[in-house]
Amino acid sequence: MRIPIILVGALGIASCSGFIDSRAADSTYKLVIASDKKARTQADVMLAREAMPGGVTQLAGFTAAYPEHAGFRALYADAICGFALGFIYDDWDAATLAGRGADADAAALRLHALIPECIDENLARLVPARRLLPPAALAPEATVDEVPALTWIAQAEAVQLALDPLVHLAELPGIVALLERCAALAPGANDGAAELVLATIAGSRPTFAGGDGGEVAFARARKAAGDGVLIVDVLAARTGAVTRKDRAAFAMLLRGVLDVEPTRWPERRLANELARLKARRYLAAIDTLIPAP
Repeated sequence: MRIPIILVGALGIASCSGFIDSRAADSTYKLVIASDKKARTQADVMLAREAMPGGVTQLAGFTAAYPEHAGFRALYADAICGFALGFIYDDWDAATLAGRGADADAAALRLHALIPECIDENLARLVPARRLLPPAALAPEATVDEVPALTWIAQAEAVQLALDPLVHLAELPGIVALLERCAALAPGANDGAAELVLATIAGSRPTFAGGDGGEVAFARARKAAGDGVLIVDVLAARTGAVTRKDRAAFAMLLRGVLDVEPTRWPERRLANELARLKARRYLAAIDTLIPAP
């Protein structure tokens, strides 16, 4: 998952100069790309989280000022989705697990506002004829160039399903179809994002409904993502091991994540630190998630 941290001060200087032309926009775009790359090496999750809103706001401004600049639009779509599905959803997850109902409700309220924006910004990256189609209808004619946008759309729809299962359950087949199409067109793209969401869905399917705890799907996601994507084992524990009520596997997966030295993959440091934060949270809640027999 991409979680860009934008250089707010640098962008502010450019925007206050009174001279922003296409060359300045292209120069600033290169600066933002460099900032995004550097941000992925950030070790402090809280610093990243606190920096994110300002960056999102700056990108919204540049997208509005340069509506034809596909690069800014793509970065803004990445940023709004990364903020919502990375940080705010994590707030909801933490509050829900801890039984802090008011905090969970507040995070859910924010997500209900941010998720449609995430979806709309990614629909805007498609050709006009496809922007009005519902997500479920996008899969059959999807192209490899659309994979980044369609993966975000499917992830956003999956989070809506997690927040309100009864309301969005009918959308599940369309979400799965869209993710499967993305995984087929661009295997392993964005650290195996499509494969990982498919595995999480499979891992959440109860055994009485024919589920296997997502073991096959998580093996596929692990292979697609490649080395160093720690969130795969975190979600394998949180969904598959919990569904199977397998305390030993749950603990083994999460301790394995915490035993890994995160500096081994500097380009994934921020995403892996967020994964480790989740691993610690889930381990602390093992008796809640999988009560001892």
